[in-house]
Amino acid sequence: MPRRQLRPDQVWLIGVPLNLLLAIPCAYPVAFAMLGAQVLAGELGWGSVDPTVVDDGAGIVIGLGLVSLVFAGLVVAGLNALFASRAPQLKASRYGIAVALLIVVPDVVYWLTR
Repeated sequence: MPRRQLRPDQVWLIGVPLNLLLAIPCAYPVAFAMLGAQVLAGELGWGSVDPTVVDDGAGIVIGLGLVSLVFAGLVVAGLNALFASRAPQLKASRYGIAVALLIVVPDVVYWLTR
């Protein structure tokens, strides 16, 4: 039986709620990435870092967090590929940017307003 083809608007109707729901479990990997970026910027002299973060062994935590970020990215990419590949007319570049923004922006807003 051939796979059912989807229209681009159907992919958007499925993709937006799905990615907003995926933003919930991706909150901690995004937080670890933000912490890693902050420490990296501090080490390069681009910003200031709280010394207790670096002295308390943040390297291991950031490393594990970045591993979880890669895993979460693979899960998000895999779930989106399940149905986005069924829409040949879908503009993949616009959809990919929207997926990234739907995952990262709510998490960054959550962690910055917390």
